[in-house]
Amino acid sequence: MQLTTARQAIHDAYATHLTSKGLEANFRAEAKKPDFAKYLRTVHRCKEETREALLEEFSPVGFYAEDTSQKLDTNSMICHAVEAGMIISAVERLDDPFKAWVKWAYGPRTEEFLPEQGRFFRWLDNDVTENFASIDRVYREVTKEKIRDVVAYTVLNYRSFVISGRELYPKNLIINRCKIHRCNWKRDFETWHDYYWNLCDHYLDRLGLPTVASVVLRLKYGKER
Repeated sequence: MQLTTARQAIHDAYATHLTSKGLEANFRAEAKKPDFAKYLRTVHRCKEETREALLEEFSPVGFYAEDTSQKLDTNSMICHAVEAGMIISAVERLDDPFKAWVKWAYGPRTEEFLPEQGRFFRWLDNDVTENFASIDRVYREVTKEKIRDVVAYTVLNYRSFVISGRELYPKNLIINRCKIHRCNWKRDFETWHDYYWNLCDHYLDRLGLPTVASVVLRLKYGKER
């Protein structure tokens, strides 16, 4: 396993776990660009039970630029499995939304992960709804739908940026994808975009990653002795 960062360790740990179960993990960092705005518009028009099922179907992207497979000797496989178990144990002890976040954001892209990863988008959807209810401003329904789309694109963009350093959905693209009039961006949408970018950075990552990072440091320094 690569013990470089907590994010990388989460990916490698779950990939190792899946591989050990005979499942094939698909490692790709070059993200496909799903029309997630259209997807969310469809989802949020559905009844609650249908919406949850659809959200679980959304497949995020993984870490690597290409599929990788290496034959490991038995000792290495055992060592990697032990390390993976320690990382996974740290993740599974997290409370939600942090557990759901790190598994969606940094776990491998596999069908096996979709139900777990869907949990994060259900939480995100509920958080946006709660924020609508907590503010004095009343939005039209069509504006609410676009705000949800902006939030989803923002989270996807943050994930891409921290993993690859590349913005998958910069603001101009979000505006175009969501068919927002540019003169309305600052008034209706920019605050939501900035709030959820900072939420990912200063709340979800800041409180979700340190526990895993401490395990990574113990494993890394243990190897170097």
